Amino acid sequence: MNKSIKLIFGIAISAAGLWYAFREMNFNELIDNLSNTHMSYVFLSMIIMVASVALRAYRWQLMLIPIQSISFKPLFRSTMIGYFGNGVLPLRLGEILRAYAISKSNTITASSAFGTIILERLLDLMGLAVVMIFFAFFSPLMDFSGSILIGLTLITFGGFLFIIWLGKSHSNFHERVVHWKIFEKSSGKKLLSIIQNVIDGLVSIRKTKHSFQLVILTLVLWILYYICTVLVVIATGIEISWVAAGIVLIATTLAISVPSAPGYVGTYHAATVYVLVNIFNSGLTESQAFAVLIHAVGFIPLVLTGFVYFLRSSIHFKDVKAEEITP
Repeated sequence: MNKSIKLIFGIAISAAGLWYAFREMNFNELIDNLSNTHMSYVFLSMIIMVASVALRAYRWQLMLIPIQSISFKPLFRSTMIGYFGNGVLPLRLGEILRAYAISKSNTITASSAFGTIILERLLDLMGLAVVMIFFAFFSPLMDFSGSILIGLTLITFGGFLFIIWLGKSHSNFHERVVHWKIFEKSSGKKLLSIIQNVIDGLVSIRKTKHSFQLVILTLVLWILYYICTVLVVIATGIEISWVAAGIVLIATTLAISVPSAPGYVGTYHAATVYVLVNIFNSGLTESQAFAVLIHAVGFIPLVLTGFVYFLRSSIHFKDVKAEEITP
């Protein structure tokens, strides 16, 4: 599937999600619900969301230590630029933009940085699995998502086992494949170098002395995301339990993995409305208002802050090439 088809497919899914979430919208009632929101809680949630990015940047710093010691500030800036990219660029190119951004201000290669970003996403999946297991004890979550949880757990632990195997075998990777015909030409040698750098970033966790901290930081990140969700619940006055707030967080996180237009528009809203209306019997209009606000909390502050950092950087979209970062 080429990039154009992927983009069209993502936009179509987003459009379908928006249609589902707002197909029976009473505009005046929606505006009334939004106007009655306690915005102080929403702003606090946005502040915590930005703080979560700082925590994510610190976690990234610990992950990069085996490759290169990088100060916190450029990592925070690059992470924010990545969120901006995911918010405005198609095909989730924000992660590539993030890797490119950190390589511009440090000697680390973009492909090595991208390898650690893949590792970071694996840690996030581990955190999501823990969150799902926790809320499964307090709700009928397992009744409709047991297979998802099992699959998520298998992917997570399978990924870490793969990294362990890769870490033991990649030391002579170059020698074993350098003579392959695909790597003989200059373009092939460049591809081989990119693959090697990505692997170096991916297996960096095997050399770290901060494994326990990485796990704790990952769990703290999920706690912050949950707090943000609860604050929006309080802000809107929607009557759901603390367990329901956790299930909304899980549903919207899973929705992010679905192909969509930039900023997870549509899929995020559809997941929120579906869970609130069909599982917790909330009103449609208040669920729609909640969906708008919870998406805004994770979108507006990160994209705006990332945009400011992007403007202040020397990065241009035309300079970022996925084929120079990912194999």
